[in-house]
Order: sequence, then structure tokens, then C-alpha cells
Amino acid sequence: MKKKALLLLMALSMAFSLAACGKKETPEAPEAGPETNTETEAGEENEPAEEAGEKVEIGKIVTVLPNVRGDGGTHDLACRASESIAESIGAELDIVELGTAVTDSAKWEAAMCDLCEAGYDLIITGGSLMKDTIQTVAPMYPEMPFICYDVSLDFDTADMANVYSMDFYQNEAAYMAGVIAANMTESNYIGFVGATKIPVIYDFMVGFIAGAQEVNPDIKVAVAFTNDFNDATLAKELALAQITDGADVLYPACGNAAAGVYEAARDKDVYAIGNDQDVAAKYAQSDETIQKIILASVMKKVDNAVASAYERYVAGELPFGSQETVGVAIDGAGVVKNEYYEELPDEVKDMVAEYEQKITDGTVKVPTALGMSPEEIDEIINSAQ
Repeated sequence: MKKKALLLLMALSMAFSLAACGKKETPEAPEAGPETNTETEAGEENEPAEEAGEKVEIGKIVTVLPNVRGDGGTHDLACRASESIAESIGAELDIVELGTAVTDSAKWEAAMCDLCEAGYDLIITGGSLMKDTIQTVAPMYPEMPFICYDVSLDFDTADMANVYSMDFYQNEAAYMAGVIAANMTESNYIGFVGATKIPVIYDFMVGFIAGAQEVNPDIKVAVAFTNDFNDATLAKELALAQITDGADVLYPACGNAAAGVYEAARDKDVYAIGNDQDVAAKYAQSDETIQKIILASVMKKVDNAVASAYERYVAGELPFGSQETVGVAIDGAGVVKNEYYEELPDEVKDMVAEYEQKITDGTVKVPTALGMSPEEIDEIINSAQ
């Protein structure tokens, strides 16, 4: 397999503007594939780009990141899945890093147009920052299949019959963190440190509280917000205050600021649950004193979800033209199962498996903050005080 990592130079000439993007004829699309156990937000007429049973020839793949590699989160996981796919089929893989500083959407769109005309058979891309670029460029190249991760696209306003998009049930991942925290606390008091008060962060919080209360209805959950994704110092201060008040298991949903929560747990010898990445594995390489207090990690399993989407694509079963939300049921979100997780008591792991099954079969429906009113969110917070 030939693999290349490309650093895309953003000083692209505006000559590659959207006016220069060519438009291809739309191929006939067959009927949609069989139903899956995920929720689809598009209408009934969504169709995959390939007929079921028709062999898909893929020799060249490009994965486009609205970031750089090394984020330790969703984009690294997407790269991991892309590399695995390319290696398994002997395809060429290019990884294009758009970088972290560019905000000129016209340049991103021009770059994506350029890639659509570069002879690739599949584009894998994602992240909320890519939304406008995808919705602008994909309709111009209806024969180019896009598999998009961790982004919610608007299929009602853009004709994207060649695009499959997935986002994730972060509330289900947080629910599993709550199950673990409620099992491991000795004080019956756990803590949540969020970033800004936006729906996605509230979704983590709501899921965490629900999972903990499912195990123990009387558990107390401290809630604090940094109002910043990068202020690790403030996150540590908030976590230390929760620990002083009695919390002995902490769960952050505050981006890079979470490092402060893990440091506080280490300094005060209490536990933490990792979020967004395999935190125990990360600190095992850099700071074992923190790794030892990480009970487990929960995350959006972008690598699993991208790999699953690819398998459905080559089988002719991927519902192109639609948005799906994936979670515990297809191992698209949830607990990281590794050697660190295996150190948990068997009874805790058994309960994790029990609730994973309950979510999968629909016995448990994890509440979500998405669509909740401020009053409803306050009610959930107050229920755990």
C-alpha cells in the first residue's frame, strides 16, 4: 500500500474558486440498503451510490482533516480507520491536513474542489468545521462518494445524494461513564466539569447524571463549568473544589482543559474517567501518576464508525443522502475496552455490559439535552444536588 501524508498549503490561489469547480452528471441511484440500528434523519428516498452486490473498486482514498494530525481525538481516529481500510484493500491513501489557523472557507472549498478532481475514489472527512465546505462542494461532484464523520449536515437544503454523514450519541458515552462512576464512588458523590454551556456539553452532563442515577438514585453530582475549552488551570480549581466538597470520581467534558481535572484527581488521590480519547493510554506514555487514577475512558469511537460505514458502502448498504447518529448499539460511542479497563472489578464490568445491552435493545433510552429547555436542564442538575 502506498500511503502519503500531505500538508495542504493554504496559500491557494483564489483562481481555484468555486466557479472553477466542475459539475458532473448525477448517476442513477438504486434503492436504499437495509435498515440499521441507528437513527436516520433524512427522508425515505435516500439512496446509496452503489447498487447492492455491485463491486466497488477503490484504488485511491483521501482523508481531509480540518485540523492537523495529533489531536488525540476524532481526527486521529479517522486517520486510523482510513489507514486500516487502505491497508486491507491495498489502496493508496493521502491524508490532507487543512491546519488549525485557516478560517477562509473559500480556500477550503477551493481545496476540496481540487481534491474532487484529483482522481480519488472516496473522500473521508468530518468535523463541524467542514460542514459548509461539504455542503457547498459535494453537490458539484455527485459521482464522488463522501463518508463524513462527527458532523451534522443539512440534507434538506443541499442536494447531497453522494454523501453519508454520521454524528454520535455523546450522551450514551457519558451515560456509561456515569454507570462506572456510581459503581466506583465511596462517598456517593461524583463531579462533572463541563466547558461552555452549549447543548453538546449539556448532553454529556445529562447522560452522565442519568447513568449515575440509574445505578444509585440517591447519588450526588457536583456540576461546574469553565466557560472555556482550554483553561486547564480553572478546570483544576473547579475540580479541586468538588473534591474538597466530597466528590471522589470526576468526569470532564471540557476539551483540552480536562487536563486540569485529571491533575486535580491525581493530586488528591481520587478517580477520574477520561473523555473524548483513550486518556489512560495517553498518560501511560507521559505521566503514569495520572494514568493510574483513570478508571476508564469513554469516547466517540470514530474509527469504528468510519470502518463500519466503509464496510456498508462496499456492500451497497450505506444510506447515502442521509444523516445517522451512531452510539453504543454499533460500538460507535462508549467505553474504551483495553488493558486499563480490564483492571476494573468484574462486577463493574458486568454492569457496563448489562447497560450496553439495555441501550442496544432499547430497554434503556438515554435522555439527551438536545432540544431540552433551560428549565429542564436545570431540573436535571437540581435532581442530583
